[in-house]
Amino acid sequence: MRYEDVEGMKDKTVGDLIDEIAHIEGELERYGKVHLFLYRAIIEQMEEIGATVARSETHVAKLTPKVTYDQSVLAKLREITAPEDLEGIYTPEREVVKVEAERWNMVRGKKLLRLGNEHQSIIADAKIYRNPTLKVSEKGDDNG
Repeated sequence: MRYEDVEGMKDKTVGDLIDEIAHIEGELERYGKVHLFLYRAIIEQMEEIGATVARSETHVAKLTPKVTYDQSVLAKLREITAPEDLEGIYTPEREVVKVEAERWNMVRGKKLLRLGNEHQSIIADAKIYRNPTLKVSEKGDDNG
């Protein structure tokens, strides 16, 4: 879908669009908070009654606990288990050496522009322009 396909978008000015996006962002933030509170309330109520499944007239909620393991407790298994039984289950502590690709910090690297035209040309050729970001805030904010 393109923005022109949304009813009434084509006729709006940039100012109208800015006001609309600001309104929508406010609503998204509000809905995000409401979602978080509802989610937490459902989990708490289901845990309180010991339920793993709850239903409304139209939806089903399933509560799946996430399990992690205390590594220091599992370490006791090494003492009572044959090494061949631990293959693929246990990996002993080891030092891992890995190769990282080279990286350039071009926030700091912009000072290379002072070194001449060749540096400037290479840096200009390396730029990849991506989708711009847009931040909308109320008038009177430091950014507005």
